[in-house]
Amino acid sequence: MAAQAKILIVDDHKLIRRTVCSMLSAEPDWQIYEAENGKDAVEQIPQIQPDVAVLDIVMPEMSGIEAACEIRQHNPRTKVILMSSHYTPEQAATVGHLFADGPFIQKSDLAKELIPAINRLIPRKVKPH
Repeated sequence: MAAQAKILIVDDHKLIRRTVCSMLSAEPDWQIYEAENGKDAVEQIPQIQPDVAVLDIVMPEMSGIEAACEIRQHNPRTKVILMSSHYTPEQAATVGHLFADGPFIQKSDLAKELIPAINRLIPRKVKPH
């Protein structure tokens, strides 16, 4: 039996958070958490210990890039995926390469790209018999 992977969704727009959480909750082996900004996410990381954090880049309090840097420094095991609707594909590729472990995903492509991206970042955990 597989152990649950923990996924943290971080976006300042409640509707986007809820939509993404709903989409990911269809994956039976994933436990989904949410935070409304980078500061909230960084504060939750020690308790949750997520396998993957999906961060919006443009947020109040602390941006996704700032949060990604904090996460990498204090909890390097957590993989980071960045998302936004404010970047061109070229900008996104650069930002993703510098600050994320997975691909940068445009919000308009989340439905088709997020689950495969998360699956590439998390090894299939197997509980011992």
